Amino acid sequence: MDFTYSEQQAMLRDSVDRFLAQRYDLARRKALMDDAPAAEALWRDMAELGWIGAAFSEAEGGFASSAIDAFAVMEGFGQRLVALPYLTSVILCGGLLRHASGSADLISLMIDGRLHVALAACGETLLHSPQHGAVTATKAGSGYVLTGRLSVVLGADRAHKLLMAARTAGAEGERHGVTLFLVDTADVSRRNYRMIDGHGAAEVTVENLTVGADNMVGALDGAAPLIEAAIDRATVMACGEAVGAMGYLIPTTAAYIRNREQYGAPLAKFQVLQHRMADAFIASETARSMALVAAIGLDGVPDPAAVSSAKFQVGRSARQVAYQAVQLHGGMGVSEAMDISHHYIRLTMIDRLFGDQAFHLRRYADLTQLGVSA
Repeated sequence: MDFTYSEQQAMLRDSVDRFLAQRYDLARRKALMDDAPAAEALWRDMAELGWIGAAFSEAEGGFASSAIDAFAVMEGFGQRLVALPYLTSVILCGGLLRHASGSADLISLMIDGRLHVALAACGETLLHSPQHGAVTATKAGSGYVLTGRLSVVLGADRAHKLLMAARTAGAEGERHGVTLFLVDTADVSRRNYRMIDGHGAAEVTVENLTVGADNMVGALDGAAPLIEAAIDRATVMACGEAVGAMGYLIPTTAAYIRNREQYGAPLAKFQVLQHRMADAFIASETARSMALVAAIGLDGVPDPAAVSSAKFQVGRSARQVAYQAVQLHGGMGVSEAMDISHHYIRLTMIDRLFGDQAFHLRRYADLTQLGVSA
């Protein structure tokens, strides 16, 4: 299987690298977290470069030839520690907007960089189990009244709209009976905060909000399959981000041990450290291969088992690579002044996001009936 980017995808990846190298270093990243207008201006610049369009087909107004286009963008974001809502808004919610009323206009706004959307579904477990909604929808005439609270809604701090998963039928925990509604963030209460990895989130509370049938996204009581498919796609793209981070950590660490001297010789002269770097490289390449296999599969028949196997391996490899990077940098590896520690934190978060290694190992076993236990 060919794991090299096409010429167009390579050009896209290069454009991401060049732009972020000039506009998004560690100091700029920190400043943008407290400067929403500047972050929004940077987001519009990214939209003009076509990065958001890379997640949508030509029929939808984008230019993606396959899912690998968005994967290439996510890899570049991982390498530069971009803490903007591309994963949560464009990838996770972009696909769900296809099922909304007026989807063409909404997607056009998103591609232009003028619309952020967040998925409000089971925030307490970071979207681990989308059918377990904490919002209920009660029938009221031709519409519904939404009530509930979600403590962790990723990307909701900058979202203009929310895709809110609410229980319209059945009992808590049942897959059937969850419905998606598109609501304005102005109609809910938000408490914005910053996650440990620098990405934004919010606690969302909705109280007796009346919505019409035209706010419904997809079929009544049938949102769970849509959300699960969207989360699988986002899981693969999160793997792409992790691959980018590992692709940064390995050469950066290798350069450090070549220049850092100890006992009168560069650290790279010590064979045991050479072996550790070689093991880290092998782990990262294994993760990249499996992530690309899962990404290629997004354009065909859905294969949740491939998604889970990739997420498991990426989490395992990322832990090894990040740990070695911190260890070989010594005390500098945990300094906030260096990006090594921030990569470690983000990779740890990605491992937990959309299900950790144990979750995906169990899921893979269930899907393939291997009977593997975590």
